[in-house]
Amino acid sequence: MILYNDPRHLFRWGGITCGLALLAVGLRLWCEPDGEETLPGGGRIGLIYGLLGGGIIVFAWLLSALRFVPSWWFIGSRAFWLKGHIWFSLLAFILILCHSGLRFGGPFEQFLYLVFFLVVVTGIFGVVLQQFLPRWMTIEVPCEVPYEQIPNVCATLRAKADQEMDAKCVAPAPATIARIQQWYAEIVRPFLSWPSANPLLTDASKTAQVFAEMRALPSVDHPSSKAPELLTRLEEYCNERRRLARQESLHRLLHGWLYLHVPLSAAMMVMMLVHAAVTLYY
Repeated sequence: MILYNDPRHLFRWGGITCGLALLAVGLRLWCEPDGEETLPGGGRIGLIYGLLGGGIIVFAWLLSALRFVPSWWFIGSRAFWLKGHIWFSLLAFILILCHSGLRFGGPFEQFLYLVFFLVVVTGIFGVVLQQFLPRWMTIEVPCEVPYEQIPNVCATLRAKADQEMDAKCVAPAPATIARIQQWYAEIVRPFLSWPSANPLLTDASKTAQVFAEMRALPSVDHPSSKAPELLTRLEEYCNERRRLARQESLHRLLHGWLYLHVPLSAAMMVMMLVHAAVTLYY
């Protein structure tokens, strides 16, 4: 999903976020008392910034709850919430800095800041991937299939390859037939499986070299041999399986960042609530 193919989106959401961030920093500096003493995070101004930043963080977390209320059209579209999740989360980081006055507190607060920073970094990394990887995937894998269907497609390719072997593994030399059958069982068939069990054919140049060696076997090019047609079909299946493997790797890269972003966000939410409860209690 490409989020920023419309420049107006950057000007609109980016401008609002930057404007609010500058306003928040400006008000924080304007309210700063004279002298070396700074506003405490537990004071009235500090609490306002903390509540605003925490409220935005809760808003960002509610994005994951939208799937449970798809009929609630009045709360806005998922695209609106996603854009708000991205931009306002950056604003929340500025508000929390204003809340603390750039003081990082004790070990717990320092660790909370570190987790918050990692959440922001992993989120930005995910946005960058969402911006460029879908286009890259259409170039690398022009015949993309649904990711969940890749195991079924691999099973179909392997079944077709088995049928080709049964029907066309024919050559005048018995040793050549035995060599092709052994090669198919040890290299080609495991590669066509899901997950792929033989990495030899993952490289296109090595695949071409391997099939060239098989075509050079004795009696393969004999007029009565069906091995050339068999090898051509097997090479097509291997090329298709390699494209599917490429799609799998790009898909994991496209969504793998969530395995860091989501747990870190959950940890940050829990730590933020603990921090707020302890601060208000004491």
